[in-house]
Amino acid sequence: MRGFRDRDFIETTEGMLFCIIGNVHPVNRVIAYLKYIPHFKSEIRTKWSKDGVMYGRILPYYSAMGVEETKAYLKNKYPDYVVFDKYRAIELIEVPKDRVKKHFKPEERLKELAKDPRDNLEEMALNLVRRLSKEAGISIDDFGITGSILLRIHNIRYSDIDIVVYGVSNGWKLRNTLKKLFNEGDPEFSLPKGETLEKWAKDIVNHHPLTIEEAILLYSRYKWNRALYKRRQFSIHPVKLENEVDEKWEDKIHKPLGLVKARATVVDASDSLFMPATYVIEDVEVLKGRKPHLDITRVVSYEGLYIDIAGPGDRIEVFGKLEEIHDLRKDEKYCQITIGTVEAKGQDYIKPLKWLSEYQGF
Repeated sequence: MRGFRDRDFIETTEGMLFCIIGNVHPVNRVIAYLKYIPHFKSEIRTKWSKDGVMYGRILPYYSAMGVEETKAYLKNKYPDYVVFDKYRAIELIEVPKDRVKKHFKPEERLKELAKDPRDNLEEMALNLVRRLSKEAGISIDDFGITGSILLRIHNIRYSDIDIVVYGVSNGWKLRNTLKKLFNEGDPEFSLPKGETLEKWAKDIVNHHPLTIEEAILLYSRYKWNRALYKRRQFSIHPVKLENEVDEKWEDKIHKPLGLVKARATVVDASDSLFMPATYVIEDVEVLKGRKPHLDITRVVSYEGLYIDIAGPGDRIEVFGKLEEIHDLRKDEKYCQITIGTVEAKGQDYIKPLKWLSEYQGF
């Protein structure tokens, strides 16, 4: 049965538009962040409209601290959308399912575009999906369109093209195909260069603890899922299907243990394309903070910037929230370092140590 998936959107009874995070949710609620609200007053952020209603993007930027700002709005206006979740031991935005007025599904929106694209941006999005489908050998039925195009509030001048690809194997297949297209110098696809690369890097440095050199390296060599198609910015978001997720929200209890800085070796990155991105690690060296009595076996990132940033054998440095996890299904406990939490105040990160030697390539 089709559930609430990562990168779906929902509209609440109040008209607010939320983007769903991940595929695992509490029984009666949906984990999501508030992105657009109707009749938003800011002239700077009001660029989207539908059926005569102007929408403003209340999310100031993509990060845990950006989401925290929207949480403050909800606590003031709609406090029942913010709860202390006993399983995660943290305050979260959780939309009650009985407040969901409409569930926007990316694959259904793509089918609408295939029948009748309404404008040049919709037509470009459709052509992009068709090209990726052909190059990667993935059925077009396994793709979807998310973001403002999904919601029909896109602005032809400003909006990006945000694409979803469903299924674990399809996600990796598309990732490898895009890297091949970039490396071969396909005229329609490119990673950012020159002024565009500098702008993207500066935007990231403003909200994340990266140096400008690290940000340039990230976008010029690693971030295959944010690039340009015919000079229009697009993003790719691999999302698991229901039969590929065997976890329930209530299966794990998280216990916070403070912030830590550590170095470790990645041994498994097969889940690093998805939200949250998960890296299985070993040979962990705690550099700062509490050293737990249990082994730290995972790094888990809710910060999309660090998706697919390292592979098996890579040594990484991380700073984030140390958590003790009790897996009730297996009755086992372990520790993980979680990236993208409020406690870190936007200073958490994952950095491959090989970046240090690659700086000389600039």
